[in-house]
Parts: sequence; structure tokens; C-alpha cells
Amino acid sequence: MTTLVVPYFGGREVELDDDGDPADPRSAAALAVFLALTEADRISDSAHVFAFCSDYCEEAGRPEWLDEIMEVPENPTNIWDHVMSGPVMVRKGRGDDNNWYVVMEAECAWDTEHGLMLVWHQGKTLTKVGGYNGHLTDAGAYRDADLRNVVYKARNPQFTTRLATEAMQESTGHAPSLEPKAFPGGLRELL
Repeated sequence: MTTLVVPYFGGREVELDDDGDPADPRSAAALAVFLALTEADRISDSAHVFAFCSDYCEEAGRPEWLDEIMEVPENPTNIWDHVMSGPVMVRKGRGDDNNWYVVMEAECAWDTEHGLMLVWHQGKTLTKVGGYNGHLTDAGAYRDADLRNVVYKARNPQFTTRLATEAMQESTGHAPSLEPKAFPGGLRELL
């Protein structure tokens, strides 16, 4: 296996589990674009991961065991203190989706059973966050085109996050059907 240095995660080293299709230059391009993402990009993506954590904690009723291993983050950017980067794969979309995605199987303190799946469309835009389920997009997972701009599909809709208008257009070529949704106060409100 190949080891990659990932600037998005502050230069952490991760394993490359699958580099996609070596014969397709778009596969390698998606990985190269991902490896050019920075810590600033990660900070910009914080709200999606924080929403996942907030939704999980609300659903689970803020279990005591979680308090022992994880403090309530002061703000969404602190959520990354509870994420452990994992192996990366490059995957081609399914069916008529000819895009390439960079997928990371990360671990997170709040959902030790399912972990954290992070998916970047063409290696550039974080387009899916949630427990690991193997699906590259929420629209594909639920067979619902209205979800094409959803990054985190929450159990409680107040925690659902969406791509910003500009990111959606740049990433997919389509304007989102809904405006980006601000997400509420999160974990602090759950205590």
C-alpha cells in the first residue's frame, strides 16, 4: 500500500487503499486535487462534520460514555479534534455517474460503530459526510435527485447541511434547488 501525506489533515499520513483506475487520468486527477486541499479547506468543511456529531448526540441522548472521551466542542472547527483520519480510496460514480470521488474512512469519537465517511467530488468539494455506508452521494443512496446538494443527510432535518451555491455549481455544474441551510447551535443546546 502507498502512504500519502494529506495537507487537509495537517500533513497526516494515511494509506491509499485504492487509487481507482490507473488507465483513467481523471482518477489520478481527483486524487491530485484532493492532495492539494489545505487545512483551510478542512476548516471550511467543519459545519458538515459538526452537524453529523450534533445529530448523533441528539439521537443518542448524549450518552455518558461520550462525555468521558469527548468534550463538547466550543465551535464547529473543534470537531476535528475528535476525528482520526483513515485510509483513502478513489472511486468512480455508480450507474450513469461518471465522476470520480475521493473517499476517506475516518474514525470519530461519537460514532465508533459506523465511523465517519468523507467524500470529495472530483477530489475537490466535500459532498458527503456521515457514518460509513459505502454510498458516494446521498442522491444515489436514496435515489433522490433533490438530495444532490446535501452534504450531511441528518436524522433530524435541522442538522442537514448543504453545499453552498457556488460550490454546488462548480462541483456538479448544477445550481442547487435549495438555499444552503444554516445549522443550529449544535451540541451545546443538547446538554
